[in-house]
Amino acid sequence: MELTELKSAWQHVNISEKSVTDLQKMTKIANLPSIKKIRTKLIAEVIGLTLFSFIYYDWFDGDQKPLYANLLLLSSLLLYICNDIAGYMAVVRPVNGNNLKISIQSYLVRIKRLSVFSSVISFLYGISLIVFFTSVINFTQEKQLILVGIIIFLLTMIFSSISLWKKWIKSLKRQIKEFSIDD
Repeated sequence: MELTELKSAWQHVNISEKSVTDLQKMTKIANLPSIKKIRTKLIAEVIGLTLFSFIYYDWFDGDQKPLYANLLLLSSLLLYICNDIAGYMAVVRPVNGNNLKISIQSYLVRIKRLSVFSSVISFLYGISLIVFFTSVINFTQEKQLILVGIIIFLLTMIFSSISLWKKWIKSLKRQIKEFSIDD
């Protein structure tokens, strides 16, 4: 196809006009499919963890557990929910200001901080679950092996989460480097 044919075809394309509100809806970050998935996951986690906080005392004999185990569980659960909400807010509001390069740099700093908090809070939540459920158990050799398996599983989940955070941070660093090349 020659250039004149391409220009002619382009001029004859049926273009539907978009209103300003349609364009704003299309460019809104909250409407992205990946953000909708994150929001759905957040809502499911918050509902699930909130339900757990209401039923754990009766269903899992919280009244027979030490006070420190109950407080540790509830405080880590609350921290976990707050961290999920903070993470969602960080993802939904990536751009901060008029300069895109500076905005991505500040976003990278927030994501690095969030990754550390997220990893620590997830670890604390996992440990609080272990402390709560093992606080009144008399350990036999089989129960110790099960506990070791649970701890290995927890550490595996934490390390895989850290790996995902590192990939995201590496991607952001690459984007910042690409902006530096363009300068």
